[in-house]
Amino acid sequence: MAGGVAGALVFGALLSFGFLLSSRVANAIPVIVLGVAGAYAAWLVGVVVFGAVRGGNDNEEQGEP
Repeated sequence: MAGGVAGALVFGALLSFGFLLSSRVANAIPVIVLGVAGAYAAWLVGVVVFGAVRGGNDNEEQGEP
């Protein structure tokens, strides 16, 4: 859940920046480029947050095989 929320925030931020830049240059290319980059960044941040929230294996922390 936390990974999805973090990913959605990153995607929304980059996409809104693309729309802002698009209004300045009067072209749709920034929205497309930042939308694709935002999707990748959202996936990456979501995976990192999910891994951080989920935690590691308890056996590895105690040094047991």
